[in-house]
Amino acid sequence: MIKFKNINVKFNEKSILKDINVSIKTGEFLGILGPNGAGKTTFIKVLLGLIEPTSGVVLIKGKKPKEFLMQNKGFVGYLPQHAIVNWNLPIRVIDAVLIDNIKPFGLFRKYKKKELEKVHYWLEKFGIENKMYNYIRELSGGQQQRVSLSRCMINNPKLLILDEPNTAIDAVYNVKLYDILKEINKEKKVTIVMVSHDIGAVTAYVDEVMCLNVKIHCHNFANNIDYSTVIKNLYGEDMNIVVHGDECKNCTVNRLKQ
Repeated sequence: MIKFKNINVKFNEKSILKDINVSIKTGEFLGILGPNGAGKTTFIKVLLGLIEPTSGVVLIKGKKPKEFLMQNKGFVGYLPQHAIVNWNLPIRVIDAVLIDNIKPFGLFRKYKKKELEKVHYWLEKFGIENKMYNYIRELSGGQQQRVSLSRCMINNPKLLILDEPNTAIDAVYNVKLYDILKEINKEKKVTIVMVSHDIGAVTAYVDEVMCLNVKIHCHNFANNIDYSTVIKNLYGEDMNIVVHGDECKNCTVNRLKQ
């Protein structure tokens, strides 16, 4: 579905991304790991056509991102690292979820039955259906993040791009969130590209892991990566890695999943 070919990005002569060559398959759940300043958000913005690479090309189904996404509105659901909604606005949760579909001066209009059903479905999926008519400023940070996730899914995207989706979400719901994302990936056939610092838990849910720090240090199936070597190269020698899997019967992640 997506191809990065010889991508380089420089700002003020500093390499942010260097020699990036990677393919992301349709239906894949890809986790991107790396330290702060590694170029993860830049990678996503290049994918979306929000940043032009210094050299190289990105293709989504054979077309450059801007061209493809202009021709295929609703194809992508994007959750940026920093919210695009001003949470102090006097709007309700339902308005925030549908904000990408609202025409100018359309707030507080009477919504169609199908729209209401879709909003309720996704708010229920993310566990906040009882907040549908609350004002967004009344919500906690974790609840606001779930509203943003609902907004990403409201148009049934084929590609979901998430930059730190578990921001402000508590540890218990964090596991539930990964379960939902896995369900969206497998049952709804949505390709997911997710940036996260949650190394141990991510490896239990994604299909493939890409380790990024300016360059790609690895890109492989989650079970095939030597994390003790690769992650220490990314984060430093003092980093200890705990990788979660089904065999970890007594670990926190699997207890919460049960």
